[in-house]
Formats: sequence, C-alpha cells, structure tokens
Amino acid sequence: MRFLGNIEARTDTKGRAFLPSAFRKVLLTSGEEGLVLRQDIFEKCLVIYPESVWNREMDEMRARLSRWDRRQQMVYRSFVSGVINLAVDGNGRILIPKNFLEAAGIKQAIRFVGMGDTIEVWANETGGEPFMNSDEFGLALEQLMAPKSDDTHKPTSTNE
Repeated sequence: MRFLGNIEARTDTKGRAFLPSAFRKVLLTSGEEGLVLRQDIFEKCLVIYPESVWNREMDEMRARLSRWDRRQQMVYRSFVSGVINLAVDGNGRILIPKNFLEAAGIKQAIRFVGMGDTIEVWANETGGEPFMNSDEFGLALEQLMAPKSDDTHKPTSTNE
C-alpha cells in the first residue's frame, strides 16, 4: 500500500473533507476499511493510518516497550490515547473532529500528503510548509544517501 501525492482540499463547517480519490482507491484495492487518526509526534499536522498499518505500529511498539517500566508505559499510553477511528462515508468524506483540526491549526483549507503507508493532513492556509526548499532537500538527500567512507563501492572522483 502506497499513498502518493500532495492534494489540496477543504473542510466544511462540520469538519468533513473528501478523502482524495487516489487515496480512497489505494484503500479499496488493499481491502482496508478502518482508519485511525492521531496528531503527528513531531509536526503540527494529523496522520491517517490504515487500520492494518496502525496495528503493525502498535505491535512493534508493544514489542519494544516493557509493561514493567513506568516511563515506557507512559510513552505507550501517550501514543495510543490520543487517537480516534475514522470512517469514510458513502460520499468519500471523513469527519475530522474539531479538537484535531484545532491542534493542527486547520481552519478550512487542507493539504493531504501521501507518505507511503500513511496520509498526513496539513493546514493549507497558514503557509506552514511541510516540505524543505529544493536546495536544502538536495543537500539533505545527498548527505543521507551518499556512500559512507567505509563502503566498499565508493565512487571514484573524476576531478583529481
């Protein structure tokens, strides 16, 4: 399952928004029906998880965290307590509760960003840009993806 794209939309006065048809199609072909919504950990946006992805995340987190460590239990509790189940209605809309909209700074204009196995929902009217500028992105990608000094397949320089 791969959600791809950057799609602008709007919420209505009740907080309903049309889930982009490309994303609905991915859900349908994957046999996914349930969705889970939570605030992002690092950014001021919301994250929509297909239920199978959410369950996998919960299984992985539970396997890493001890039930007998107070801090780890608090981390787990904090992560799982602020979620709700979402449903896509017959018209292809989801209802985003008011407290989630407020937490993400969403008034009406939103942006759905496909993140592979999840979908992010950003406020689109505040200018809060979820992306790096092209120069910063190029440099970061080069640093992350360039072969390490201990790699055996180092590219040879032609400038020497």
